[in-house]
Amino acid sequence: MSPFQALYGCTPPHLAFPSTAAISVGVVEEYLKQIDVVMDILKDALHYYQERRKLFADLKRTKRHFEVWDKVYLKLQPYIQAFVSLRRNLKLAVKYYGTFTVLYRIILEAYKLHLPAEERIHHVFRISQLKKQIGISHTPSPALPILDTDRQILVIPAAALDSRTITRNGIVVPQLLIQWTTASAEDATWEDSTHIQHHFAKFNP
Repeated sequence: MSPFQALYGCTPPHLAFPSTAAISVGVVEEYLKQIDVVMDILKDALHYYQERRKLFADLKRTKRHFEVWDKVYLKLQPYIQAFVSLRRNLKLAVKYYGTFTVLYRIILEAYKLHLPAEERIHHVFRISQLKKQIGISHTPSPALPILDTDRQILVIPAAALDSRTITRNGIVVPQLLIQWTTASAEDATWEDSTHIQHHFAKFNP
């Protein structure tokens, strides 16, 4: 519902009258003409600022087009089903995976990729999620992230690179340097051993 209806408990009154309607009261007729003038001014101003925003937005856009058999990187952001304390670190994690081959174009803005048979990710992606491989460049991550049963990205520990103990509020806390499946060794984070065992019971450092 609209804010007006939520506040007053009824739908807002309809105040639009046709400008061609015959009005016997001069004050009302003048009022309606003023309303029409104000509405025209507002529409022109709104259209002007819409076109202005579009102009500056188009300056940052680039037209992309992929051909069949092109090699592309796939952009995925592993922010779903992640360990709570990792969200600040995953912002710097891998975003592009691949390369993958373009099979064909579904529509102007969607392409179907050739993914490994064992992957449970849908094979059709919007063009904004793809980046063409130009020349021989470094592959950020050749394997796609692991998915759970709901086909959501799952962040799990891949290995424990080191261990240490810290003192927190007078209590000795053991920690592990965890390398995550969606990040490289350089992005490994120190996590409490008890938290890792609680959230990832099958993980054996």
